[in-house]
Amino acid sequence: MTSGDHHYHGDVVHMNQTTDSVGIDKRQTFVTGTPAGAAELERAVEQLLPLLRELREQLPPLSARTVEAAEAEIGGSVDPEVRRSALERAGAIAEAVGTVGAPALALIQQILSLLGG
Repeated sequence: MTSGDHHYHGDVVHMNQTTDSVGIDKRQTFVTGTPAGAAELERAVEQLLPLLRELREQLPPLSARTVEAAEAEIGGSVDPEVRRSALERAGAIAEAVGTVGAPALALIQQILSLLGG
């Protein structure tokens, strides 16, 4: 939203003469809420896990442990935010190692888009 020379990003809320106001209800809907979206997400996760295992073998110990922990959260969690956080951690490492991490990074980006972001 733009007002004069002021640019606003995100929510802008104006409340006048209210009583008992609670706040904003911000609900998000993810593509994975549909059976087709959930199935596509699970297929992508199944394809990603072996790529992360291969990547882990080529990493220094600290990075390998980070990817291993992320694998458990990516494969085991149905909570979109837990999965997103794990994907972002693994993706950062995959991106940092360049060509070696490119296949995993591409799939991570696909999964993140399925999660709505």
